[in-house]
Amino acid sequence: MVHRFYAEGAKLQQEDRRITAVVTRDVVPGRERAYEEWGRRAVAASGRYGASGHTFLNPQAGGTRRLLIAQFPDDASAKAWDESDERAQLLQEAAEFSTMEIQRTSGLEAWFTLPGERAIVPPPRWKQLLVTLLGAYPLVVVISAFVMPQLEALPLLVRSAVLPLVLLTLMTYVVMPILTRAFRAWLFPRRRP
Repeated sequence: MVHRFYAEGAKLQQEDRRITAVVTRDVVPGRERAYEEWGRRAVAASGRYGASGHTFLNPQAGGTRRLLIAQFPDDASAKAWDESDERAQLLQEAAEFSTMEIQRTSGLEAWFTLPGERAIVPPPRWKQLLVTLLGAYPLVVVISAFVMPQLEALPLLVRSAVLPLVLLTLMTYVVMPILTRAFRAWLFPRRRP
């Protein structure tokens, strides 16, 4: 499974268009070494297209699922990699010892997925913004009122890390899945022909 997350920072001098690709593969048991060797070659090959920050993860210890994370400097670099002969060859080789599904998302769309469903067209950004504000605002108020005063004795950098850490964790794993289900009909209206 390939997830694409487009970094969308503030527009200062130049818009940040880095792309983080997350490749998920289910490896055939006993073929883990083949995956590792393949992964080293995939890192070297994608690096020639500007990919950096490669990270390998095994989300379930002893499981067969593997994640490879890489960041491309922009959409053109990621597209060049996607269309390259090297990538096509690597995908063909990997099919011998693993399976992969492809899904692409950008920006906040990663928060707007419905559990157990395949990739869908994300809702319009203005709807994403409204639902995100609906989830984030109460959390910011509660954290600011009850958690932050308890941390006044801590150094500024530690205190400053608490709000985004707690907020983003709760938004990702608790609030947004609930809000996405609650506003499902509004976020993903059925399109009629």
